Amino acid sequence: MGRRIRRSSRPRPERRTVLLVTNGGRTEKTYLGKLKGRVPRDANLSIMVICQEGKEPETILRNLVRGETDLRAYDETWIVVDHDGADRRDFLARCGKVSKDSGSRVVGVVSVPCFEVWLNAHYEQVQNYRDQKDAQRHYERLTGLSGRSAKDLPGDFPFDRAVEAETRCTLRGTSVPGTNARGPCPSTTMPHLLRSLGPLRAR
Repeated sequence: MGRRIRRSSRPRPERRTVLLVTNGGRTEKTYLGKLKGRVPRDANLSIMVICQEGKEPETILRNLVRGETDLRAYDETWIVVDHDGADRRDFLARCGKVSKDSGSRVVGVVSVPCFEVWLNAHYEQVQNYRDQKDAQRHYERLTGLSGRSAKDLPGDFPFDRAVEAETRCTLRGTSVPGTNARGPCPSTTMPHLLRSLGPLRAR
């Protein structure tokens, strides 16, 4: 008679669910989609990516609260947006309030002046950008992309350098802003999202 295989009596860890929302129709959407694709099959992590292209951050948050997406179905919701020359402090404060009211963690991620700050940091130390165009020109130099293709990610984008990017996404001597906070130019709070996703940042 063959040996009886003992099954582990330990319960499986509960799968953590994360919702990623952005208003960026190409760059942010592509990055977050590829990030989702890097989740290992055996990870207890489920990621959903939603793009609400062109919508203001406050509108995105309002739609989520009004039930367009059930926030309670997710352990965490991260809303990834650019600074775009606007004061995002009210949006970030509302994210904190929704977290308390809904029982699901809601975090606004703001990149100043734009998402390219985070992308550039995967390659090298960010620079003292004057504006969004300046940061985008740096991205074009780093990737060799130009024109409309500069809104894409190169096929060999260094996702595995996310840990280094966390230390290079602000000027030297400047710390990454806290969660639901907006930092100076240049800065981004993307490191908090990557840290929350755990082992994914090092893959």
